[in-house]
Amino acid sequence: MKNFLEFYIENQIDEILSVKSINRFEESRKLKSLKNKNSAIDNVVNSNLPNKIISKTIPQNQISNDNKTAQNNFIKPVFSTSEAVSNLAQRFQNDNIMNDKSYKSLNEIVKQAQQLAKKADNIEELKKIVQNFDGCNLKKMASNTVFCDGNPNSKIMIIGEAPGNNEDLKAIPFCGDSGIMLDAMFNAINMNRVTDYYITNVIFWRPPGNRRPTQEELAICRPFVERHIQLINPKVIILVGATAMSAILDKNDPISKIRGQFIDFAPDFLKNKTKLFVIFHPSYLMRQPMKKKIVWQDMLKLEQFILKN
Repeated sequence: MKNFLEFYIENQIDEILSVKSINRFEESRKLKSLKNKNSAIDNVVNSNLPNKIISKTIPQNQISNDNKTAQNNFIKPVFSTSEAVSNLAQRFQNDNIMNDKSYKSLNEIVKQAQQLAKKADNIEELKKIVQNFDGCNLKKMASNTVFCDGNPNSKIMIIGEAPGNNEDLKAIPFCGDSGIMLDAMFNAINMNRVTDYYITNVIFWRPPGNRRPTQEELAICRPFVERHIQLINPKVIILVGATAMSAILDKNDPISKIRGQFIDFAPDFLKNKTKLFVIFHPSYLMRQPMKKKIVWQDMLKLEQFILKN
């Protein structure tokens, strides 16, 4: 990374670094005085006085030098900080990003992800492809790629939102406090992670500060998530949390309106129709323990569906 001071100097804003203070009012007064002087000179030059008198009154070299001084001392005003920053950003974009051959648009990155995802014939191949994929900037700030856990042969697929701190460190989805609660929820209906269900996320790298993933990050990961669903071919997909619901269903409805319902899911990338079931995220239940009663009802409904199918 370039030194901060070098950046200022290279972008012609080194005046900020000057120790010497600048009195803009004094500069303006001098400039006004200089303009008045030049105006007087121009009036004399443009008058009908004989050339000899003009040359005796004002030497030509003085006129030339004064004009040069006026040009050198003229200050090009920038009327706002926003304008200055905008101009600087525009120049930086033109000089660097547009000339950078490694730069790719979002559409190009998504297309690359789609092409790579199609090459995976099984879960292990898809995992390696995702681990080697560098198109998502989240990977640069994450410790590990968090891909999956549980039984890949299960027909019950759980899809969460994004890894948290514990998941990032251990490269295992739902292994922190939320994971402990999620396992307890499924243990309550006689299901365990090792044998009965398979877990992944819609994002494979931890967003900084556990923030919500952006639409661009979700779009980049979506081809891998879709291929993941294709390879597992589940009978039911359980979406955990609002972000997972929005990413898979492409809906921005409140999760409270969608949860607890079995939804027919037949996207173009799936040959067979499957079912979707949405539940609250465990981290939400930790903040809203009163909602646990509703989740318990949802889990009983899910248990009945699994037993019948």
